[in-house]
Amino acid sequence: MSPSKEDSHEQDIAIGARFVSEGDLGTVRYVGDVPPTKGKWLGVEWDNHERGKHDGSRDGVQYFQCSSPTGGSFIRPKKADFGTDFYSALQERYVPDNKDTADINDEDMFICGNNNQVTVVEMVGAASVAKQQSSFSLIKDVFVRDMRINCVGSSQLEQTLPKITELDLSKNLIPSWEVVAELCSQLKQLKRLSLSENRLQIPATPSSFKSSFANLQDLFLNYLNITWPMVADCAPMWPQLKNLHLCFNQISKIDQLRPGTFETLELLNVEGNQISEWDGIMHFSSLPRLNTLILNSNSLACVKFDDTSPTATTQHFGNLKSLSISGNAINSWRDISDLEKLASLTELRIRRNPFLNGISPESVRELLVAKIGSLKICNGSTINSSERKGSEIDYVRKTCKEWLASGGSRDEGKSNPSQEFLGLHPRYPKLLEVYGIPEESELVVKSSALKATLIQVTIKCPDAPSKKVLTKKLPGTMEIQRIKNLIHRLLKVEVTAQNLTYTSLKIPGKEIELDNDMRQLMHYSLENGDTILVRW
Repeated sequence: MSPSKEDSHEQDIAIGARFVSEGDLGTVRYVGDVPPTKGKWLGVEWDNHERGKHDGSRDGVQYFQCSSPTGGSFIRPKKADFGTDFYSALQERYVPDNKDTADINDEDMFICGNNNQVTVVEMVGAASVAKQQSSFSLIKDVFVRDMRINCVGSSQLEQTLPKITELDLSKNLIPSWEVVAELCSQLKQLKRLSLSENRLQIPATPSSFKSSFANLQDLFLNYLNITWPMVADCAPMWPQLKNLHLCFNQISKIDQLRPGTFETLELLNVEGNQISEWDGIMHFSSLPRLNTLILNSNSLACVKFDDTSPTATTQHFGNLKSLSISGNAINSWRDISDLEKLASLTELRIRRNPFLNGISPESVRELLVAKIGSLKICNGSTINSSERKGSEIDYVRKTCKEWLASGGSRDEGKSNPSQEFLGLHPRYPKLLEVYGIPEESELVVKSSALKATLIQVTIKCPDAPSKKVLTKKLPGTMEIQRIKNLIHRLLKVEVTAQNLTYTSLKIPGKEIELDNDMRQLMHYSLENGDTILVRW
């Protein structure tokens, strides 16, 4: 059974109109009667599906379709606030109520919040703004988040706001891209636009709105409930886009990119979606200018470049410099080893993946530095030359037995490590060329009683009492170089400037110099309770 057709413009309310009711946002899906009750009802789909009660049906009648079984409700029209126009919201945000008597000086600044940052908007002549709206011409950044905007309201914005370069329209009541295009077509200098937390209908011919976004470079479309096909449909509207943020949407499958789209894109952020297939991510490798890719908090289980051998460079993502892949389902170091194939990778951010479980952050960092030779920044911290050298030497020592067991040999003519080994350790042959094959006496013996080798020490800076005093349990097999790297990270003392000594309870009043970066802690006979002194 289906409901009879009703005038969707009853009381000037259109199907697809956006509204707010008691603080919750939604979209009108139906306007009409709902027997046996009297009077007109709005069938609505809430942005927050927990706010609703059903899927758009009542007593066996499907009045409207809803994307969630609990996302729909019926409300009376008087309960819905359909908002205001952009120009009115602009006045409300930036013009005081009493324009003639407002106590505003010409040197005043307006401070506006924009998501995770606070921006000071220069308003030279703010007293004039209070007296005449033409002073909007001085504004470059406009933030009208959560102002109930549903339409443009003025065809003179090009004269009113000639200098605007940044516009935040997030969490408003804008119903479609047509409305956004109508607004942006009047803002000729617009470069940065946020439309996050809206629900926008996609136009039938997106390319016809290309001129409206001709200079747009940065676009934020977070929390829009959109899929990748919807993004692909809209792409022709953004001919000069450099940075695109698509966080926390409904993106799960990435299809092959359409010709002529995203050719200028340099940064792509798809954090917080449901992407699980690496093959989909590989479609982004066709983007010629892409240098930053953010994949955090998805469901990716692997990273792989199968177009080449373990020790060669992949043809994919040739310009990619920065990769963020925290919060995924990567379960093997082999996948991380494949990142060594990327020609330009200099920054990696990776935390909260299964393959990291049970490994200390310090050990994880050392392995990442050693395995990926081009890295300059790891998890937000710069890698200096001393840290790289120490990490690589430690890696060569610890992996040598595995290399020998796989077919590696001290006799160069007989050395033939397996492809399985090279797949997991593609840099190892290069590192052997640099540091040489460790002697048997240098190889690390893995102990099943690691706790017995830990030494509890105090680390302090006697000449800098403001520096924090640390208490750490360190492996006796830890090299002095690695201790210096640890001190650098925790106390911000440059590695090359550090001069380390230690004092022992057994030899009071004497300092013993830790003078060889390649020596292990146990070489100097440190014991529990000893103190490492840091000077520079």
